[in-house]
Amino acid sequence: MLLFPPVLWAQEGCTLSIEGHIVSESNGPLPNAEVLLQGTERGTTTDKDGNFRITGLCHGEFVLEVRFVGYETQWIRAVAGDTHVAIQLHPESKNLQEVVVREKHVQIDKSTTYAILEGASLDKTAGKSLGESLKALPGVNTVQAGPGIFKPVIHGVHSQRVLILNHGIRQEGQQWGAEHAPEIDPFIASNIMVIKDAGAIKYGTDALGGVIVVNPAPLPEKAGLGGTLNTVMQSNGRSGTISGMLEGGLKKLDGWGWRMQGTAKRAGDYHAPDYSLTNTGVSEFDFSTAAGYHGEKFGADIFYSYFQTELGILRGSAISNLDDLVTAMESEPPIGTTSFSYDINPPRQEVKHNLLKINSHWSRPGGEWRFQYGYQSNFRKEFDIRRADLSSLPALDLELRTHTLEAEYEMTNSKGQQFCFGINGMYQDNRNVPGTQRIPFIPNYTSIAGGPFAVGKFTLSQWTLDIGTRYDVRSYEVVGFDFKNTRYTSSLLFHNVSASAGISRPLDKHQTIKLNLSSAWRPPHVAELYSLGTHQSAAAIEYGLLLNDSTNEVMDISEVPFQLEQALKAVATYEYSSERFQAEATVYANTIFNFIYLQPRGVTTTLRGTYPYFRYTQTDALFVGLDAEADYTLNPHFTLNGKLSLLSATDIRNDDYLVFIPSNRLELGLRYQAAKHQFYVEPRVNFVARQHRAPRVITVREFQEAIDNGGDPLGGSTKNFDFMEAPPGYVLAGIAAGYSWPLGEGRLDLRVAAENLFNSSYREYTNRLRYYADDIGRNFSVSLKYMF
Repeated sequence: MLLFPPVLWAQEGCTLSIEGHIVSESNGPLPNAEVLLQGTERGTTTDKDGNFRITGLCHGEFVLEVRFVGYETQWIRAVAGDTHVAIQLHPESKNLQEVVVREKHVQIDKSTTYAILEGASLDKTAGKSLGESLKALPGVNTVQAGPGIFKPVIHGVHSQRVLILNHGIRQEGQQWGAEHAPEIDPFIASNIMVIKDAGAIKYGTDALGGVIVVNPAPLPEKAGLGGTLNTVMQSNGRSGTISGMLEGGLKKLDGWGWRMQGTAKRAGDYHAPDYSLTNTGVSEFDFSTAAGYHGEKFGADIFYSYFQTELGILRGSAISNLDDLVTAMESEPPIGTTSFSYDINPPRQEVKHNLLKINSHWSRPGGEWRFQYGYQSNFRKEFDIRRADLSSLPALDLELRTHTLEAEYEMTNSKGQQFCFGINGMYQDNRNVPGTQRIPFIPNYTSIAGGPFAVGKFTLSQWTLDIGTRYDVRSYEVVGFDFKNTRYTSSLLFHNVSASAGISRPLDKHQTIKLNLSSAWRPPHVAELYSLGTHQSAAAIEYGLLLNDSTNEVMDISEVPFQLEQALKAVATYEYSSERFQAEATVYANTIFNFIYLQPRGVTTTLRGTYPYFRYTQTDALFVGLDAEADYTLNPHFTLNGKLSLLSATDIRNDDYLVFIPSNRLELGLRYQAAKHQFYVEPRVNFVARQHRAPRVITVREFQEAIDNGGDPLGGSTKNFDFMEAPPGYVLAGIAAGYSWPLGEGRLDLRVAAENLFNSSYREYTNRLRYYADDIGRNFSVSLKYMF
């Protein structure tokens, strides 16, 4: 019913094209300018003479989105079959928020290796969290804590090694936890970019794995009113999401613009194919507002966002004794499973995040000054199942306040070489709120960090060179309590240098190669040094690097063989683009010396229950992999798409494997697009391999038997281990279909999709709760988007 009527309507041949020429203000050709067909995933780039051609089009009018670094984006209407479209772009004058966007596009067009979610690709992820949305990109995976908590993983690493820029501001929350998802609403973004190398060196340390850039759309600069309304309904979890955005300019005040946006989401217990995943509901409410002025030489704006979420943790992960833990890991359904409910009970998380940003730019002859201030406050509460009435008290109650300040100057000399110099700084204050009746999991601390940077961009014949360096300092003043409730204090200071260099070269009009080499470092987070006790959201007990192995007493950093993490990463990318075939392949090798990770150590029982326990430790790790993506247009209606991610991670210091490393995976899709792009249908299949490069297995039952018999379950070895075999590989099938209608002066888009179509039972290796339950089963979703 969905497929055949559009086929009958599309009897005419789709053999038309749109071609044109793009020039600068001085009428010079603009090579490598992007030309996209709005509302589709099709597009091209101009050749060295500024010419472009898009073929295989049906009769009708299209909107071309034309983009080029340093120039204002234009939207041009064109009719397929017209002989020629002449487009002249004008230099942009934009605020810092947009300069952050353009800075990324400068790196994209030169030597940076990246992937991006925008347009139709971003619309497909509507209703999902940021981490889950980014799984659509090759080379990006997630670590999970059940069906509602996703954290992005780039080339095998996550948390403190992935830098997130939200509206140009470093996202700062309690991101040290693998189950602490980013506090960002994807609906605020016009595109989400993943930089897979250390190319964003100007934004500070921590980008050992890569950078995630959440970009907003530019504020309107002309009078008028526009907006969008999104609704998403899903069967699994019986969830509903609604998000709206309204924006406009001011009459007779060109350059002034404003925007308001809000999202609400509610989901109950998700379900695996054979049982309910009790207490995995989600409640979320977010809103943001922005206003600003942008003129030829000066611009400024202010942005504020509020994010609030409540997340349930699988009830079956809270275990009271060793016998129950053995049972929980060996049987299904999970302990405590009940029928569907929207209730969110302990164990659960409550998180609130505020972000305020003020920025400005000032253009002068020869360059531009940019200034930015950001303030963030993050409030995290985690509730455990506790005795008597204590379950109503948070077991972890943290408040983190962050101030950031940035200043930079960018100039272009007479030879077209670009230089950017700047400095940024950050002050943080982390506090445990009294009243938990628990020893704090991490201590109180204040931190001061910052440093100067310099970035240059050069063109040498057909080669383009990007280089950058920065120097950073970070200090901590720590005050905490050990397991005896004895107060301790520490003063820590770390400093180091980071550098990156990238080159790119077109081989011909179809092929381009890129190479990026970088050296990056990061200071340890306080949680990695001082963690102490049960981390209920992770269903584990965790101990920091500075806790004595035998006594768990806090040691001075000079008493342990601690060294800073230092990463050396090489990334090489090959790109091919023709009218019918586009492909990109990226190979990378990332060696992280003194890699800090949570190593499984055994099983232990405390007043809060019996859990697997982990201890932060250091080793040298090597991450080697391949990301690839290809699109082939079979004819004007059908397009094949494939994405491949291969990853190998090794503990090279101990000749061992690491735990929770994403498995190899392949995704294949076939898209049918009807005439005039009003209807599409797209089946997809995901193949995920078993993680064969996993450490040895020592089950909880084996721990129990060894303890009962007075033996050593580790056999005297310090090698890594896991509590359960890596789960089998799996195959998931899905299908989506969509249709668009013009509605007044706007457009209405309908999308219907099914995920895990055959309701397959499986467990994702990087899901921290795979010890206790399967992942979610079949999910149907319906989304509506109205734009005006």
